[in-house]
Amino acid sequence: MTRTEKIVRFIEEQFLIEFGDEVTPQSDLFKDGVIDSYGYIQLMSFLEEEFSLEIAAEEFLMDVPATLDALDAFVARKQGV
Repeated sequence: MTRTEKIVRFIEEQFLIEFGDEVTPQSDLFKDGVIDSYGYIQLMSFLEEEFSLEIAAEEFLMDVPATLDALDAFVARKQGV
């Protein structure tokens, strides 16, 4: 399973949505009502655990990756990919 697939699966299972026509990889998950601040913290915890990342609060509070594409790019950047 790829990095992107793992992130998709977590978001779909945790927030009971399915990426497709209404929610796309470019959709703002906050604006579309998929996640709230608590959900975002859960998502960041998942990313830290799943990909063995250390994410400082300042990193994602200053530039919040709120789309699937941005989250995937954020993880790739943290992994040095």
